[in-house]
Amino acid sequence: MIIRPDKLSDAEKQETIKRLWDKDPSLWTQNEEEKEAILNRLGWLDILERIDERLPKIKEFGKFVKDSPFSRVCLLGMGGSSLFALVLSKIFGPQEGYPDFWVLDTTDPEEVEKVEKDRLSETLFIVASKSGTTTEVRAFFNYFWDKIEKLSDSPGKHFVAITDPGTPLEELANEKGFERCFLNDPDIGGRYSAFSYFGLIPAACMGIDIDELILRGRKMEERCLPDVPFDENPGYKLGEFLGLFSVQSRDKLTLLMDKEIKPFGLWLEQLIAESSGKETMGLVPIVGESTGIPGFYGSERIFVYMRMEYTSFEQSLDTFINELKEAEFPVRVLKLKDIYDIGAQVFLWEFATALACHFIGVNAFNEPDVKVAKEMTKATLDHYIKEGKMPVKFWIDPQSQINFRPSHTLATSMKGLARTLRDIFNVLPTWGYLGFLPYLPYDEVVDEVIGEMRHIVRQERGCATVMGYGPRYLHSSGQLHKGGPISGAFIIFTRKRSKDYEIVPGFGTSFWHIQFAQAVGDFEALSQINRRVIHVHLPADYRLGIRSFSKVLSRAARL
Repeated sequence: MIIRPDKLSDAEKQETIKRLWDKDPSLWTQNEEEKEAILNRLGWLDILERIDERLPKIKEFGKFVKDSPFSRVCLLGMGGSSLFALVLSKIFGPQEGYPDFWVLDTTDPEEVEKVEKDRLSETLFIVASKSGTTTEVRAFFNYFWDKIEKLSDSPGKHFVAITDPGTPLEELANEKGFERCFLNDPDIGGRYSAFSYFGLIPAACMGIDIDELILRGRKMEERCLPDVPFDENPGYKLGEFLGLFSVQSRDKLTLLMDKEIKPFGLWLEQLIAESSGKETMGLVPIVGESTGIPGFYGSERIFVYMRMEYTSFEQSLDTFINELKEAEFPVRVLKLKDIYDIGAQVFLWEFATALACHFIGVNAFNEPDVKVAKEMTKATLDHYIKEGKMPVKFWIDPQSQINFRPSHTLATSMKGLARTLRDIFNVLPTWGYLGFLPYLPYDEVVDEVIGEMRHIVRQERGCATVMGYGPRYLHSSGQLHKGGPISGAFIIFTRKRSKDYEIVPGFGTSFWHIQFAQAVGDFEALSQINRRVIHVHLPADYRLGIRSFSKVLSRAARL
């Protein structure tokens, strides 16, 4: 049920905060089965108190890593099991004396090869999965175990696990003799797990001051307690801001951040998108978009600017924010003392997102539409293993020489890529959004070209854009794409193989095939629910291909 927070009395607002702290599942559902599941997802509310007894164990492991012969730590994970670790590695990085820290959260074969070819014998792998069954993580483990087993008489000493109690990963860690196995509190969902082992073990491996990170989180927690008046409670105020405008159809949450903390947007995107995007409702987080003049933004936009206090006026976005306010856009500014205030922001956004979902009328703790793409991926791989080829037919645009296939909702016969893109732009509302979804290596050229396309789409068509690498986004914003507002359209990019890749033990396919099948699976999942989607298959030289595609899109957007 949608709730307008501006229609609540002061007493009702205060009671809402109390109910959240009391872990009342009826804030998000009246279904008894769903209530039981939610009760097993609210451990993030008090994890900062429970984590105290585990801090010595976490810090001891950090010292072990620092003193070990390993020159690199590589976390193998997806979604909530890896995103906060990735954020910490990009914002803080390994401190002096600590090993390099990598996160592998893609099945792209080139990214896998980067890990394999750099100091493999000196690498400690952290295998992170809440369920212990995540397909990508199993593939990563199988692949690197096979490699390490050939290099070491004690391969288990190269592996550490983070998982919930009783999972297949815990069993595997015991069977293979892993160096450590950290069993996480099972009452914390993946996207709310930053202050659990999933976030703090990587922090310890990088030598980050865990005490300070937790202290900042606790200070924010204290400011959000139920005895704090709602109009002084930062968690409630942000949650009300998000919820109020979302139920008024201002569902494009544009997140702006100073450069020191920009990577935090990756974690925020998952938290907001996967929590709120369901039942055709939800907030669409817009991350990494260039700024423009207010006149190019639609009335569906709201803005949050995370500003470092020490940033000068000239280097900040203050002028832009003032222009937005003058144009009467809803804006909130959150100030951070330094990068350790990320700890405060974690708790603030978890609290606010949970409240916003209450106002929007959705369950903040499930992801009902994620499994569809997984099922389609499995069907695609099964077909390949059985038939020796992918069940995909591409069309060729005669001008761009790029293979593509439009969703059946766009075309039933060959019209050409430019025409198909025009079809999308003709039906995409200005209050909609366009998603760029590359199943490609993490590449600055790809970032730059897609950034240019995002700018063109906003300037020429007036609609918001999002961008997410696959398969990372499947565990982040993928839920929103399928379960959230139906105003989205999507362009999925893959590329031809440049060579034959090694088969992943136990999978019967290479990482290229796994990644390609994931792209196909999401295309099929989006097509089934009548989302507008194009699958573009680039040449092996994907940089040249995406530049060529950009020219076609630019022309289509301007017509």
